[in-house]
Amino acid sequence: MTSAQQVLVLGGGFGGAAAALSARRALAPEHRVTLIDRGTTSHLCGANPLIMVGAKGDVSRSMGRLAARGIEVVTADITRIDLDAAVVETDAGTFGYDSLVVALGASYDWDAIPGAAQAYSFYERAAAMRLRDRLARLESGSVVIGIEGTPYRCPPAPLEGSLLLDWAFRRRGIRNAVSIDLAIPEPAPLAVAGPDAARTMRQRLEEQEVALHTGRTLSALDGPTAVFSDGSELPADVVITVPIHLVPAVVSDSGLTGGKPWVPVHAATLETARPGVFAVGDVNSIPVGDKAIPKAGAFASGQGALVGSLIASRILGVEPPPPYEGIGHCFIALSGDEAATVGGRFLAPGGPEVGLGDSSAAGMAAKAQWEVDWEGFHI
Repeated sequence: MTSAQQVLVLGGGFGGAAAALSARRALAPEHRVTLIDRGTTSHLCGANPLIMVGAKGDVSRSMGRLAARGIEVVTADITRIDLDAAVVETDAGTFGYDSLVVALGASYDWDAIPGAAQAYSFYERAAAMRLRDRLARLESGSVVIGIEGTPYRCPPAPLEGSLLLDWAFRRRGIRNAVSIDLAIPEPAPLAVAGPDAARTMRQRLEEQEVALHTGRTLSALDGPTAVFSDGSELPADVVITVPIHLVPAVVSDSGLTGGKPWVPVHAATLETARPGVFAVGDVNSIPVGDKAIPKAGAFASGQGALVGSLIASRILGVEPPPPYEGIGHCFIALSGDEAATVGGRFLAPGGPEVGLGDSSAAGMAAKAQWEVDWEGFHI
């Protein structure tokens, strides 16, 4: 008989919650599944663009729902991951583990570029609400969305944000008085989803009169001017940034990154160089040719579910789940009334099989139902 095991999950976002639930469903009660997160509530980052334009309120879920499903939930700040001793230190005590899932996401460097304090963002809930209040006061002028560096979470989000701004300004009757510029580091919009998706998205931006600037990152804010990596400048009354993303310090300090920007993992299992230690979601890096699996909740959720099942299979001595295939689909709102899905299978044998679906009101309804399912930890 297998001795009682301790499965420890760090982070209660998409990947961490999915890993904990997957392991808990497969394991008998004597095997403990513990999840540590700094908060008691998780907020859906995918709702932030709609919050930004005042079209949606907060979408969140309580960690208490996980406790009701037999998962021990600890609210604490993680201060150290000791891989040699197989313990995690927190301000609420020290926790040992037999299997460890690191799902701590990405941290933001809000001060990475000069003048960043002048900017706005929708990449955190509080920032999205602050931006919402600023946009509500805007009657004319220029709005610039710029990305400070790669990789960044949810590659469709800046495109979605620019189109939602167009939709919101038209509803208010001020669109002719407000210009919208979007600058992206990629050579084409939504390039991660393939050339057809890029062409469709470029056409949509043109139709909505969003000025697209490719191949450049935001490098500084100089008063009312946004300065880019290629030396170009744009006047801006409101600058919306996607901040620099970093691996959390507690993860890099643990040695899991091996000196790389993100945690390397085996693509088939999401296991790190340390046996029994897994990294899922934004914190890891899974190569796809010269790119990587996008940092997005849909992929983190799939990775977490697989890892939870894999850990359980090892404990129980049964057949492991199939290898990870890089499957994920995200919603992208192209207005406040319609949405599409983007994604596919990134680790298909012949190369990524990804694309952009049609935008429709039914797509927005599906997005709303997906959010309800997310709130209830059904995905």
